[in-house]
Order: sequence, then C-alpha cells, then structure tokens
Amino acid sequence: MRELLEMVKNDSGFSVQYKERTSDSFGIFLYDYPEFSGAEKNYDAQSVAGKLGTLVGKDISKGNLEISCTFSILHPSFMAEIREIKGWLSGTGELILSDSPESYYAVQKVNYGSIERELRHYGRFSSTFICTPFEYLVEGKRECEIREVLFNPYSVCRPIYRITGEGICSLKVNGNIMSVNIGQNLTIDTEKMMSYRTDGVIQNTSVTGDYENMYLKEGENEITITNGFDVKIIPNWGYDV
Repeated sequence: MRELLEMVKNDSGFSVQYKERTSDSFGIFLYDYPEFSGAEKNYDAQSVAGKLGTLVGKDISKGNLEISCTFSILHPSFMAEIREIKGWLSGTGELILSDSPESYYAVQKVNYGSIERELRHYGRFSSTFICTPFEYLVEGKRECEIREVLFNPYSVCRPIYRITGEGICSLKVNGNIMSVNIGQNLTIDTEKMMSYRTDGVIQNTSVTGDYENMYLKEGENEITITNGFDVKIIPNWGYDV
C-alpha cells in the first residue's frame, strides 16, 4: 500500500489547501490538474426589428468560477476517509493551489462528484469548488495606508475601508463621494456591499453613496477622507478570471 501511495503522490506532485488544511495532510493527492470552467459574462441583449441577431449591450454580470478536482485516495478505511474529507471540503473558505501559493480563490460552496473505487483501499473522489470569479492575491488581504493603494497594477478591485473617528465624514474615491456617519468605527465592504462595526453590528443606514463607486480602478487612483478621521484599506488586489 505504501508503494502505491508513493507512486500516486510522485505522479501528481500537486496539492490544494482549503480552510488552512492541505490535501497532503489527509494523504490524498490530485489525480490530475484542476479543471477551470464557468466565469462567463452575461450581457444585456435586445432584439431589434429588421436586424439579424440581437443587439448586445454592456456586460451586466459574471457567472461563478468552477474549479473541479479529482483526488486519489489510498486508505485502509476508504469510506471513513471519504466522510472525513467531505467534512473538510464543506462550507465557505479560501482555496489555494500549490503551484500558485501567492493567490487564492474565495469558495462559496463545494459540490461532491462521483466516487470511483478501483481497489478495496484505493479510489478517486471528485469535487467542484464554486468560487467568486476572481483570483485574489494573498498580499491584498493586509491593511494598507492610502498611499500604498493609490496605484493598482491589477484588475479593478473591491476594497474594504476601515474608518475610525466620530461624526460625519466624506470618503472620496476617484471623484466619487460616500458620506459616512461614524460612531468610533465603521467598516465599508464594497464587495459584500455592506457596512458594519467591528463588533459585527450592521450599519448600512450610516452610509450614503454607491459601493461600486468606491472600487479601485486599474492604474492611478485618488483617495481622500475628511480631516480628523483615519482610514485603513484592505485592497483585495487580484485578477479577473
């Protein structure tokens, strides 16, 4: 059994990390490189009388990214190990592929596929990670000062703004203003389109303005905040997929 395990491991040389645990820690290995699919753009399309086809307007949304993995499993208690793996591959989390440790994917849910059992103790198990259609950089998770995020060399990103102070202030990003009523602290999450305190209390009514206008565009950005208030920014840098 050990010889077969080493053969499978050496043949793959690839692993994944999910919710801070790796596939190696379960003694399982990818049978092949993950398959990427989905993340297709949806467009506003209209039919026009007398015109061939439809008139395609701007893209209005993008579908989820799907990352499918097939794991090779060698274990004396095969089905028991499958149940443990399913417990690991559940809920939301961050998926990191071993050949790109500097980036991650935000997983919304995991779907389980077929179980192919070739021997009593050996088989394959497939799963599909349903992800936000964006490849996030690990570096983009840290808190930054304004000056550190004014130039965005990546795709348009949806940052988190953490503001401290007391009273009403204006957060201005590339000429767009969001008015904010703060009682000590407020977090503005432009990806979730939510505002909340550090204790988790939702404060959506404390902000006036569009979350989309607070995105960081590619290239140079301009960010200012009312004097007397402090803001830290988690840029959520990354790439469209």
